[in-house]
Amino acid sequence: MMSDRCNGDQDFPGKAGISWPAQEKTSNPVAKFFELGSKLTWHWNWNKHWKGPVLPETSPDLVINAEFLPMVWSPELVNDGNFLQPGWELLMGFNEPDHVDPAVARKTSPKDAVPSWVDMSKWITRPDQKLVSPAVAGSVEWLKEFFSLIPQEAKPSYLAVHVYTTTFESFVNIIENYWNVFGLPIILTEFAMQSFDPNVPGPQNQQQVHDFMGQTTKWLDETSYIYKYSWFGACRNSYHLHGVHEYNRLMDENGNITALGHQYISGGHA
Repeated sequence: MMSDRCNGDQDFPGKAGISWPAQEKTSNPVAKFFELGSKLTWHWNWNKHWKGPVLPETSPDLVINAEFLPMVWSPELVNDGNFLQPGWELLMGFNEPDHVDPAVARKTSPKDAVPSWVDMSKWITRPDQKLVSPAVAGSVEWLKEFFSLIPQEAKPSYLAVHVYTTTFESFVNIIENYWNVFGLPIILTEFAMQSFDPNVPGPQNQQQVHDFMGQTTKWLDETSYIYKYSWFGACRNSYHLHGVHEYNRLMDENGNITALGHQYISGGHA
């Protein structure tokens, strides 16, 4: 399947969002990303809700003028008693099940993931509600096996993708490969200028990340099979960057939007 590119002169607003770690215990800072003039339209936090027991310090009267995409982080959380945020339309499931790192994922085989996925798929009760695939750390083979095992009625409508790399060319190549293999509209739920290959250096200065963001967001906005995308770097606590370089921050430790964050809020490549 060939890359489906749109006319570069055409504007495709509304794709960009942010991730916010529920471990921050409050969604209050998220509202800063959606103030008047922001081009961001959605957010997610690896959890089922943004206002509830997982984020107990959230102000009860907090309003975020953006779509929220709930996620079931791992199979055992399908039936953990926590609720989905009312009004959801897209439901994401299972974060990096191909990855060994208890801080960010619960490693699960495709076979073991299927029963919980099928249970989760039964939450789809309206035509406007859709499933978004597990977001693997990088294993196309994990996804292939998973798709071969799930029944037709539990097939996702969108493919979740994570991409961590340091060049625009490799970024495009990775995403195009997912598109060529699966042919599903893509929601890029995590990306930043970072490689976890020890032989590949991270960004050397802040300007490199500004440039990388500019190139990647422009391409994402112009590529029709990209449905949504979310830069990784919205947090206060450095621990929640999980090794991603500080240059990728959208918010600093004091809860202030960084220069990169302002670039992202205004359109990324604007």
